[in-house]
Amino acid sequence: MSVSSLGAGAGVLTQTVIDQLKAADTKAIITPLDDKITLQKQKDSALSLLGSLLTTFQASANALDDDALYQKRTVSGATSSVSVTANAGVAIQSFSISNTVLAKKDVQESGSFADTTSTISSGSGTMKLTVNGTNYDIAYTSSTTLDDLKTAINNVAGDSVTASTLQVGTGDYRLILTSNATGANQAISITDSSGGTLNNQLLAYDASTNTNGMQTIQAASDASFKYNGITLTRSSNTVSDVVTGMTINLLQDSGSANISITQDTASISDAMSSFVTNYNSLTSQITNMTTTDTTAGKVGIFNGDSTIYGITRAINQIVTSVNSDGLSLPQFGIDMAQDGTMSFNSSTFISKFNENNALSEKFFSGLTTTDTSGNTTSVDGVFTSMNLLMKRYTASSGIMETLTTGSATDLKALNDNRTKSQALLDARYAAMAARFSQYDTIMNKLTNSFSSLLTQINAYSNGSN
Repeated sequence: MSVSSLGAGAGVLTQTVIDQLKAADTKAIITPLDDKITLQKQKDSALSLLGSLLTTFQASANALDDDALYQKRTVSGATSSVSVTANAGVAIQSFSISNTVLAKKDVQESGSFADTTSTISSGSGTMKLTVNGTNYDIAYTSSTTLDDLKTAINNVAGDSVTASTLQVGTGDYRLILTSNATGANQAISITDSSGGTLNNQLLAYDASTNTNGMQTIQAASDASFKYNGITLTRSSNTVSDVVTGMTINLLQDSGSANISITQDTASISDAMSSFVTNYNSLTSQITNMTTTDTTAGKVGIFNGDSTIYGITRAINQIVTSVNSDGLSLPQFGIDMAQDGTMSFNSSTFISKFNENNALSEKFFSGLTTTDTSGNTTSVDGVFTSMNLLMKRYTASSGIMETLTTGSATDLKALNDNRTKSQALLDARYAAMAARFSQYDTIMNKLTNSFSSLLTQINAYSNGSN
């Protein structure tokens, strides 16, 4: 509803005047609420960023508190003839490997057949193939060919033996049997059933009676090597039963190597570097959020908020702490500049850590001991304490969730207040416009009535004259 004017045509009150009055009230009532809503939204965004940075920082502290990090091992000293792998937690040690002799598979070659389609027998029977104490029976008939025998052996004994045919020359084909595993116990032998009629090419070679028989091309044999001067033999070239969690791989004969298994300090150093990077990202944001720079005209979004400001203070109390063994992070290459920026020297770290690996690990991730009565005692490491501190902030129902929930509640309350205030303001000026429109109508009627009366009075006066 629009008001043209009020006041007997004098234009005392118009729609423009009403709009100006409403704009003034909007500036006084709504604009402050809009400013508060904008600020609260900025706080929401800042809390989201802070929560993300805290989670990342907590993850880096957790990595340095994880015992698995300190169980990693590095192996050095491998050669082309010997390599070694070590699982996490293997005892730190050094040893020598020498005089390596590789374990070998058993390889048997039959006598000569004219073709792979040549038959292997004039009658029926059962060929018994023996390897590693296990017997495999392969039935044959007068129509069984060399190729058929190869397939039958692979079907029946394929877990232990691989059969193949090889053309040695023109009209010269051989059956090749190879044990699948190495070791002296993998020797392959073939015998025929009683009354069997296997061709001589598949029976054992004999210089006097069977010169076209089955011969050993490579004899199955065990591996041997010296471990710290002690000769050991194994059936495989992969040896994993000398030290639990360690595997020795023999690669060449007559080989040697001096092996060292050490703690993987490079991985710990990398984790420490990540911790420092995440610390700087977190604390620099907290500084920006809580500091007022009057010169630059900047006010931190959480200026004066002791909870947010207190995060850096709580972290630094742990960073600068000294444990009962007199160890502190600065000794491990952690340095703090005057502006609060943290730096890390990897060389200093590795040198200090290797002075006493056990004490260093205890300082970082703590130690749990058990006495003769079965009672356990635990000492928290510096990163155990840091991890626990960060969980207070990042955990479900933790400090950050409480702050985020409170911020969302405040924003909703501000939005609700603005909606109500705007509705009241709109209703007030709608009523004002309607009321003064009515007054305008009444005044117009009175003006018209007065004009009519004035005309009558003037007419009557002129008539009397």
